[in-house]
Amino acid sequence: MYLAQEGDKERYEENLKLLQKLNDDELWLRYESALKLGIVGSHAQNIYLFALWKRGRERGLSFATELDGGIQIKYGRIISIEPLP
Repeated sequence: MYLAQEGDKERYEENLKLLQKLNDDELWLRYESALKLGIVGSHAQNIYLFALWKRGRERGLSFATELDGGIQIKYGRIISIEPLP
């Protein structure tokens, strides 16, 4: 579960800038890497997954837009990261 901490906005913006530089294939590799790792519960991982999800949605990538798999976020919380059907 994500609980906001001081400096999160800056970390989030840094992740967004990093991910913006990547092409779609590279974003997919980042998703696949996160999928293999699973959710470990670290605060930094939550911020990173939010940024990856946002960039994926902006580009229409299914790991961020599908309802049955990928990165699932509801009510500002990361619910799961799962393989796509």
